[in-house]
Amino acid sequence: MYDLVLEPDPSGTFVGSSFAYATARDWARFGLLYLHDGVWNQERILPEGWVKYTTTPAPGADRGEYGAQFWLNAGAPDNPGDRIYPDVPQDLFWADGFEGQNVFILPSKQLVIVKLSQSTGNYLDDNRFMSDMIGILPD
Repeated sequence: MYDLVLEPDPSGTFVGSSFAYATARDWARFGLLYLHDGVWNQERILPEGWVKYTTTPAPGADRGEYGAQFWLNAGAPDNPGDRIYPDVPQDLFWADGFEGQNVFILPSKQLVIVKLSQSTGNYLDDNRFMSDMIGILPD
């Protein structure tokens, strides 16, 4: 990432879940790092097993919806169809940013989608948006 700016909260603490600003291309690079299991240009950047850890549902995530700093489309263990994005493959995970700005990572499709629009409310259906994006990909 070339243009990332991290700002601390008012107490001077870097939160990790907010106050990070970057270009769409830099967020795409971030997504690609996770898509490629923490490896960038044949160099391991993240510890081996880290991406698997972040994409494993936390014990308190009843719907399998949260890992470690990433949201998951896993669904509950007894009901994998009960997903946040039901029309998108189960292996989707994403960094959920301020007011709907997201980095979606979909390993089964080798796809990273960066959405920087401010989209709260019901005017943009992310489930349909991603499903349509997947639908235009070649098989």
